[in-house]
Amino acid sequence: MDESKQSQRFGAAYAAYAAAIVFVVSLARFFFIPLLQLPANSPVVAELNGGLLPVVAHLLLFPVVAALPAPQWARAAGYGWLVIDIATDIMALDGIPDATYLPMRYGGHISAALWIALASWQATGPVRVFGLLLALDLGGYSFIPNGPFWVLLPSGLLLIIWFALVGRLLTHLAARQTEH
Repeated sequence: MDESKQSQRFGAAYAAYAAAIVFVVSLARFFFIPLLQLPANSPVVAELNGGLLPVVAHLLLFPVVAALPAPQWARAAGYGWLVIDIATDIMALDGIPDATYLPMRYGGHISAALWIALASWQATGPVRVFGLLLALDLGGYSFIPNGPFWVLLPSGLLLIIWFALVGRLLTHLAARQTEH
């Protein structure tokens, strides 16, 4: 039994669960900020929207990419996605126009879709199903020039579900290592 790999998987499972929760909060902000009538240009709202929540969610995913079974080159695509999404989150925070940073972000989603699809393909059951649907929506949207945003909306929910399922998978894999 490789205790460091087991520990890595348990840590990555917690990170996957935490990322799913941060993504829930991140999506909920689109509902609650207008409901609470918070001004979109306030520093607190800007920091939540463009910095803190999205960046934290993506930072939590580095150990998940490392621990989830996938080919090494697919993991590299996962890391690339995280770096690009973090960079474009900061670009948005700094007021860079959408037309400048969104194409880069959607290009990064191709890398995300590649990693998610290959990691999901190695899994079974709901992890595979939700992961492949997520990869299709996330990656497919990138190929729709000026596509309607509603096409991308399912990926928000699929992302949350998939990372929760990945957390469960990584917990199971780590526990199975304990038994052997």
